[in-house]
Amino acid sequence: MFNNIIDSAIANRLLVLLTLCVFIVTSVVVIPKLNLDAFPDVTNVQVAVNTEAPGLAAVEVEQLITYPIEAVMYALPDVEQVRSISKTGLSGVTVVFKEGVDIYFARQLVFERLQAAKELIPDGIGLPEMGPNTSGLGQVYQYLLAASPESGLDSMALRSLNDWIVKLLILPVDGVTEVLSFGGDVRQYQVNLNPNKLLAYQLEQQQVVTALEENNTNVGGWYMNRGQEQLVIRGTGWFNAGTLGLQEIAQTPLKTINGKVITIADVAEVTLGSEIRQGAATMSKKDGQGNVQSLGEVVTGVVLKRIGANTKQTIDGISARIAMINQALPEGVTFEPLYDQADLITKAVDTVVDALLLAFVFIVVVLALFLMNLRATLLVLLSIPISISMALCVMSWLGLSANLMSLGGIAVAIGMLVDGSVVMVENIFRHLTNNTHADHSPAKLITVAAKEVARPVFFAALIILVVFMPLFSFEGVEAKLFQPMAISIMLAIISAVIVALVIVPAMAVYLFSKGVIVRRSVLLEPLDKTYQICLRWAMDARKTVISLAGILVVIAGILLPQLGTEFVPELEEGTINLRVTLAPSASLDTALMVAPKLEAILLAFPEVEYALSRIGRPEVGGIQSQLIILKFT
Repeated sequence: MFNNIIDSAIANRLLVLLTLCVFIVTSVVVIPKLNLDAFPDVTNVQVAVNTEAPGLAAVEVEQLITYPIEAVMYALPDVEQVRSISKTGLSGVTVVFKEGVDIYFARQLVFERLQAAKELIPDGIGLPEMGPNTSGLGQVYQYLLAASPESGLDSMALRSLNDWIVKLLILPVDGVTEVLSFGGDVRQYQVNLNPNKLLAYQLEQQQVVTALEENNTNVGGWYMNRGQEQLVIRGTGWFNAGTLGLQEIAQTPLKTINGKVITIADVAEVTLGSEIRQGAATMSKKDGQGNVQSLGEVVTGVVLKRIGANTKQTIDGISARIAMINQALPEGVTFEPLYDQADLITKAVDTVVDALLLAFVFIVVVLALFLMNLRATLLVLLSIPISISMALCVMSWLGLSANLMSLGGIAVAIGMLVDGSVVMVENIFRHLTNNTHADHSPAKLITVAAKEVARPVFFAALIILVVFMPLFSFEGVEAKLFQPMAISIMLAIISAVIVALVIVPAMAVYLFSKGVIVRRSVLLEPLDKTYQICLRWAMDARKTVISLAGILVVIAGILLPQLGTEFVPELEEGTINLRVTLAPSASLDTALMVAPKLEAILLAFPEVEYALSRIGRPEVGGIQSQLIILKFT
């Protein structure tokens, strides 16, 4: 089989060269589309179901909402676990599926079962909805809406701008599944009823609600012809926004008593107020002179990435819209990025690329010094970019992402990528320089040389592949973390074998068509002599060598338990997340008093630029906590 591969590659060397050119063009097109992430996504296949139940205590939320939803979800196929959390006003149910289940199929199954769950939940309690299609690593971008004192806008106005302008401009970006608003007050038009006045006018609360609903509506009247024109007929009755809307609400009639119209203003106070909230955000930063400046409560946003989306492209799409977002905002309000995971991805990719380039330079130096032939050196180096390109193209085709683990695997394997090509080129080089058959052409010598080492090259690579096979027996988080590395290494090595057995012999015929000139290596000869001396000593002192090897093994066994371990590599991202846990009964106001004090303590460190505190949770999702994000210079 190997002889046939070599014969076919050399006989059809022009076809091999053309195929190589086509592959290079394909790589230029495909590789830029490869998903770029910082880490492999280790989140299992899960679907979240959130239900808001305003005013309902945690016990009632568990009994009336959480339990019915959990009960119907257990009947779904391939479900591993159903877990939940019930909080005051919020129910969160997470349905975990087995690995390998398509996330969109899982969401479809949950959506179908939600229809049955809705029938078990009492009317008016809450409406369950599926959470965003994201994962534990989905928070890829965070931003701040900052308003200057001259703008005259408070946190309520900023929150409205974020909900109705900024979010709608970010959501169309490919890869964004949801934008969570954090901080600020959600504006409400509140009608605060006076029970005594309701009793005095013999009114009920439901009558007020009905009056508001019936007086806040638009209706359509189709068309009316006027001469040669057709006019659209519509009746407008919606309340206006702002102060005018408050006046219209206050003037809404409720009933007539002795010819006097009783309005909402007679039984209630109509004002603009804030929705009851369970979360807030505060921020402190340093000014130009290094003085700590507390900004108080701020409005922030968290962008959630869709599962499987390209993180780098998603963030680039958001960054491209920053100018348009700032243009849409009122004067004095700016959109400021706080956290950008693209920086981490860029640093991770640059780290791996630097390692690859450094290894590439070392390989060039070593090959040039030992082979002493530029054409042979270039032929060996050809295996590195081709093998890596093949591996990345296959990863893109399989939907795998390029992250620190997968790219790191390729960096680790770069030395192994040239092994087969080095053996192949060295043997070809030896046959061409020691040509004892003058009647043999270079192509014939190359064929003989390639056939001699084809089998060893293949089985040497096969041994390396077998070494990485146990990684595919991992399950859960370990599998998602280490299998991308194993896949990238194995793809690169398989590509390197193809290069060594097919491309190198075919290219050697073109490069060595006129033979080679032997040059003595000034570095190889002394190394060879030194090695011969060491080898003779080792053969004469076999017991000593074996004893030294045994001592080294024992020393390694003693030192191994003392070696430090980390679940993931430590990255200098420039930001640190600190979690501060308060008593379960602590109020939001208490946390808002504590947060600026903690921020001031942290900003005392000269390296810290700003500290952002996220307290509690947004309106939907999240767990009560206090999280402080630090930005370092």
